[in-house]
Amino acid sequence: MVSGIMARSSLLWLVHILVLCALTTVHAQNDKFVYKFSSGDMVCKNSQAGVSCTNPPRSAMNTAGFSPSHHNIISFNADGNYALGFETATSGSVYLSIYSYNPRDKSAGPFIWRAATSSGVHVQVPAASSLKFSKSGNIELIDTKGVVQWTPMAAGLGVTDFQFNFRKQSNAIAGNMLLYNQDRQVVWQSIPDVEKNSFKFDMEHRPDMVCTNQRQGVQCTPPLEYPMHPSKGSDSHRNLISLDINGLYALGFEKSTRGFHLSIYPWSPIRNTAGPAIWRAATRGANVLVDERGTFTFSHDGALELKDSHNKLVWTTNTQGKASDLNFNLDSGELRLYNVGRSIVWSSAERHRAS
Repeated sequence: MVSGIMARSSLLWLVHILVLCALTTVHAQNDKFVYKFSSGDMVCKNSQAGVSCTNPPRSAMNTAGFSPSHHNIISFNADGNYALGFETATSGSVYLSIYSYNPRDKSAGPFIWRAATSSGVHVQVPAASSLKFSKSGNIELIDTKGVVQWTPMAAGLGVTDFQFNFRKQSNAIAGNMLLYNQDRQVVWQSIPDVEKNSFKFDMEHRPDMVCTNQRQGVQCTPPLEYPMHPSKGSDSHRNLISLDINGLYALGFEKSTRGFHLSIYPWSPIRNTAGPAIWRAATRGANVLVDERGTFTFSHDGALELKDSHNKLVWTTNTQGKASDLNFNLDSGELRLYNVGRSIVWSSAERHRAS
């Protein structure tokens, strides 16, 4: 009799544990929206009736549809903590936004992220615009004329997964969009971990730092007190000035048949390979070249300067007296110069793209 009671108690305890595990598993799955780019293109179009997506994933996207304050939601989590969707800007136009959301009373809090230009201007598109998840591994905000108005430019970077992370877990940021490659490295995220993935340089309070391109690598004098994550280079693209700890983007001297370009490009230190340049220093639309002992200077007066081995200036940002800080955002491969008020005075994203 006693053994029968104990057996039933053990069975009930086991069932209780299994139910809790099932609930935990379901909740974890509903806590984020994951899309596999191998599934093909998915286009989520905004309309008065809500958002409709072609080729939707088999897993639930938790689409909310419509709310009075911020409407037409692409996806939100089961708890309703955050939403990704088209946020009303003005009559007839919307933003692509992430914001806090409560499905019980259909109320929305302030946005925590909006699609924006490199200068920080929020992108407005017509209300009937679309968000495309492209099989190339990119996401694109497309207006009613089919023109891409915003994209993280992740095509060709090996992206396999899109994830909208709804809950702050470990070091993850709640309400963050992330693009991953097959090695689970973050290629792009809407709210970057700036301290981890940026190389910062205080130009105003330091002397000039000159980085010289040499056969054995890049030597910078005077060197920084903190790591720049340098690399000794590779056969294909060599002599890196700086790269992030995940090895997603590099700033360095890119070898060509006639010399070296100052370039930004995807980089993998594990495979020792480099992707195509996404930016090169150029003047009047033409990429500039330096020889093997060319230099790249972080000037005390707030400019970036590229010179050949004869000290001839071949390219500059022309920001003397305007910039005080440089930031190399390694999540997007972008160089930015800021003034003391933290306004952008120059950005590689707004200048010549690689050709």
